[in-house]
Amino acid sequence: MKTIRAFVAIEPGESIRVTLSDLQQRLKRTGADLSWVRPDSIHLTLAFLGELPEDQVEPLKAALDAAVIEKTFDFNLAGIGTFGKLQHPSVLWAGITPCPQLERLHQQTTEALGTAGVKFDDKTFSPHLTLGRFKSSRNLLALQEQLEKEQTGILGSATVHEIQLIQSRLRPEGAQYTVLYGIQLQD
Repeated sequence: MKTIRAFVAIEPGESIRVTLSDLQQRLKRTGADLSWVRPDSIHLTLAFLGELPEDQVEPLKAALDAAVIEKTFDFNLAGIGTFGKLQHPSVLWAGITPCPQLERLHQQTTEALGTAGVKFDDKTFSPHLTLGRFKSSRNLLALQEQLEKEQTGILGSATVHEIQLIQSRLRPEGAQYTVLYGIQLQD
């Protein structure tokens, strides 16, 4: 059976991408050893599906159409942190302030996945935008010091109009994303 690597996500918008690109440039000056996410690839993952059988794509689209009833809303970007152990982090991220609408949208998305019989990574939802993935702990202290300086409250806000089913193709130069389907939120 043929599969595609896929996830359901929110595109944060151009102004957030510019803000995060500027932040990445400041953090790169520390010399920390990260594989940086290209600004045009930054997204907020609602559910990572992994290898999705192609014959489940159409049922998933229908289930998402039926389950996603959230209205358009805004979220705020604030805080920068890492996943993993302090001495050996795995991911550098920008955080999202608590947002009930985002939590409901995540719940509606996972309910649609269940209805469609689609398996997904069901870790606790921790809304964030990945900025980079650590390759080693080189210059980690310099990065941590710069992160302390960057903690300045709200980094920006975005309006969510749509969620997207996205195919991910892994390439040596980084993941290539293709939007397979968009689900509009209600105005």
